[in-house]
Amino acid sequence: MRAATIYSRLLNDQEMAAHLEKEDTLLFKELGRERQQVERQVERLGFGDRYVVSQIGARQSSTKVSPLHARSIVTGM
Repeated sequence: MRAATIYSRLLNDQEMAAHLEKEDTLLFKELGRERQQVERQVERLGFGDRYVVSQIGARQSSTKVSPLHARSIVTGM
């Protein structure tokens, strides 16, 4: 299993696309309210059919972006 890359900020399109092309799993800590923005970005970049965007954690305060086919673990929390 691959560990998620953790961010405390949103990524620009270039940064996000680089991660999505590598099939990385991303975790945005404390950005729960931004889930819809992250989801729209993933779709806009053409990866909407290959990734799932979900809210996780206490009070669903974090947003996870993961490939549909991959399993990952989250480290560093």
